[in-house]
Amino acid sequence: MSISATVERGGRIERRTFKELITQAQKIAGQYLSVKATRRRVFFLLGDALVATLTIAVVNLLAPQPVISFSVSQPQRLLILATANIILTIGANFVLRNYSLAWVTFSLSDLRKLFAASSLVTMCQFLLRLFPAWRALSPVSPVLIGLILFFFLAAFRGSKRLLVEPLFTSVEGKRTLLAISARCGYFIPNILRRLTNFNYYIVGIVTPDPNQVGNYEQGIEVVGTTDDIEAIVERYRIEVVMVMLESNPGFSLGDFYARLHQIGKVEVKTMPSLVDILEDRSDLGALEKLCIHELTGRPPVTVDVNQMRRIFSGKRILVTGAGGSIGSELCRQLARFSPELLVLFERDDSNLFYIERELRMFYPNLRIQPFLGDINHTQDLERAFAESRPEIVFHAAAYKHVPVLEFHPEEAIRANVLGTHFVAKTAIRYHTRTFIYISTDKAVNPTSVMGATKRLGEMLVTAMNEVSDMKVVVVRFGNVLDSRGSVSTIFRDAIVKRQPITVTHPEMKRYLMLTSEAVTLVLQAAALGKGGEVFVLDMGKPVRIWDLAHRMVELAGLTPNVDIPIIVTGVRPGEKLFEELLTAEEGTIATEHERIYRARISQNHSYPELLGKISELEAKLEFLNPDEIKKALTQFVPTYRPSAVSGTIPARPVSIFSPSGIEKAE
Repeated sequence: MSISATVERGGRIERRTFKELITQAQKIAGQYLSVKATRRRVFFLLGDALVATLTIAVVNLLAPQPVISFSVSQPQRLLILATANIILTIGANFVLRNYSLAWVTFSLSDLRKLFAASSLVTMCQFLLRLFPAWRALSPVSPVLIGLILFFFLAAFRGSKRLLVEPLFTSVEGKRTLLAISARCGYFIPNILRRLTNFNYYIVGIVTPDPNQVGNYEQGIEVVGTTDDIEAIVERYRIEVVMVMLESNPGFSLGDFYARLHQIGKVEVKTMPSLVDILEDRSDLGALEKLCIHELTGRPPVTVDVNQMRRIFSGKRILVTGAGGSIGSELCRQLARFSPELLVLFERDDSNLFYIERELRMFYPNLRIQPFLGDINHTQDLERAFAESRPEIVFHAAAYKHVPVLEFHPEEAIRANVLGTHFVAKTAIRYHTRTFIYISTDKAVNPTSVMGATKRLGEMLVTAMNEVSDMKVVVVRFGNVLDSRGSVSTIFRDAIVKRQPITVTHPEMKRYLMLTSEAVTLVLQAAALGKGGEVFVLDMGKPVRIWDLAHRMVELAGLTPNVDIPIIVTGVRPGEKLFEELLTAEEGTIATEHERIYRARISQNHSYPELLGKISELEAKLEFLNPDEIKKALTQFVPTYRPSAVSGTIPARPVSIFSPSGIEKAE
């Protein structure tokens, strides 16, 4: 069905479709914009003509020697000189495209272009002295003409900013303090003051650098450093603090946020830093994500990019679970190193579609092979490996949600154990050189089926390292913030919808890291690995989920338990209050990278023995109930202690998808 409308034209009623009306409106808008641009150029042409004439008048007053040897009166001589100067000025500005400069955003870079135009006019004036009629022109006059012309052109072009910008400096609205890195954020005040309905009065600026105190940025004084934030807020009666800072080795942004929230009575607004924007580490539509990351107070992750480029450049690489949170980020970062071929192995067609589309958009020259398949279907793996012959495999495919897998332990075993075995066996058969297994902190002293199956996967692949030429590397890390089903996304969705946030226990703690950071360290660990290692990522200090919920609500400008209720619901099946990255018998050995450690493995497992037990377990899966499967798992993973909370389906079903923020994101 087409949408149409009637319009009156010349006394006639005509029927037009909606598409025709839109096309006509676009044509009229284009004509208007063209007319507007032409008017602007004509305005500047007339203005430059006036400036050029005024320049000659001033030069004649300052240096009354620019007499040209035309046999005419002095006023006529000045008119000839002014006409020549008009032609030269307009011509120079045309050549240098100065009529495309915006009036209201005139800047120092535009000033350089006007100086170039004035210099060009000066050189042309000197050339005119080569002609007999112009030889009487004083040698100093071209220099004076150029300098005075430059002054008048700059004054004319900058007049709108000079007159209009003070109007943006409102003395009304909320008293606001800017927390910025003064050297990198000096333009921020000007941008903010240009916003429509800007209801803030910018009182001053604070910065981590004490050397900037007392300076003025865009007319606003740097009133102190971030160390004095409490005193500054009190002294200037600050109501809002706008933050555009990043963590560095000498400054903890997390501590700064904590101090702001301890002050109370101030609204905190966060803007991502330019570095985060340019490095694709920020999401302008979800600032809470950035804030949580900064609240951990860790310094930024640094890695040896050249070492990783040597490892991955020109290689054939396959990623299982390529459409998941970790798998897709692996693909994005691997694409930067220009592999010969990147195979995206994924069983969800929508996820596969989106990651392939994204990679082809940003890396058009990269060879990408999407493959729709399941790691539990050996025929899918055979075909993918036979067609691509990968040299490096990243195994990120897994079931990850702890409460769900407590009710379906058989599926956890099929995906996280049997599927892992199928992938590793196929990789060995097709002579893959390196196999990287993505593991989790929940594999350490597990209390959940998910953790136990991931630990069994670790045991299996490290045992296979001993019986093949394939180098196997295991990498463990904790929760990632910005993945689907992770704590931050669940909390953020609840805050946006003004729904209660549920936390399972006030003392529940988790290690937290951004997906991009975790994957960067995974790639670095893969480059460091020699085979058979279990690498542990430094996740910083664990964060209490209760504190995280409160901070997120506060960062949204709301009050916990007033605007957004925070409810304790009780520990769910398979959960621990505190996750560990090492077992009691394991220690760590430092590596070349300060954020990556190698776990001391006290026991090497026999692959033939493990294989026999796993085959026996696989044969029984269909005949065992969930509790019997968990009991069988304890025979493989001695440190596994099933949760005291029952994993059987209750008589009155409860939702295992409640937004309590403990879902693991691998």
